[in-house]
Amino acid sequence: MIPVSLPEPIDSNPRRFSRLILAMCVLGAVYIADRTAYWTENWNLSVFSGIPSGPATLSVGPETFKLPFAYIASPEQRAIAQSGTGKVSTLKIAMTWPGLRPAATLKTSGRDGTARRIVFLELEHNPDRESMRARLDPFYRRLARGGEVNGPDGLKTLQLSAAGSLNTDQIVFDPARRNGFIARCRGTGSLAPAVCHRAVVLSSGLELRYRFAEELLGDWRKIDNSIVRKVAGFRIH
Repeated sequence: MIPVSLPEPIDSNPRRFSRLILAMCVLGAVYIADRTAYWTENWNLSVFSGIPSGPATLSVGPETFKLPFAYIASPEQRAIAQSGTGKVSTLKIAMTWPGLRPAATLKTSGRDGTARRIVFLELEHNPDRESMRARLDPFYRRLARGGEVNGPDGLKTLQLSAAGSLNTDQIVFDPARRNGFIARCRGTGSLAPAVCHRAVVLSSGLELRYRFAEELLGDWRKIDNSIVRKVAGFRIH
């Protein structure tokens, strides 16, 4: 009978093993964040495949819009428009900045930062929704951690997230106009860029919402005016 014996213990330092495990966890977290940012950007670009030519007509509430198919970001909504004049609760649009051309014209991948040049819009009929600007004084100022600080191109900033937090959350607004520009910008601390969300109440209870990379805040005046005019050009009067 062959005697069985346990192997001798390995002469290793437990602290080195702990540091090795920690390093592997950090590298794994970085890799996951990188993959998440990559696929998030490429997923946004992948919705523009197989787009028909010609104009599409879609209605949102009492408003009707006529725009090239290439501007419509939702494959389902493009299919609705192809079947004739359709009605949707929220019209989803994607365009580039600068130029406000259809996002479908971008041929490169999100890996080179293409997705950061895309502005995503939503049009929804919601006459009872309270505007972001109306919530500035009674809500956002009370949540702010500290007072106003100067932002890009005349904007003021209210910090909602804790100091040093990886997840950033701030309100940026134009102090020069009572009902002027306001947006909420959030970042996750990953490799994906922080995103700003803006909402504009148009006539007939139509709300225009759009989001864009925080790094474009320096162009907020041009972006806001250009997008409102672009949407107005899609409306059938």
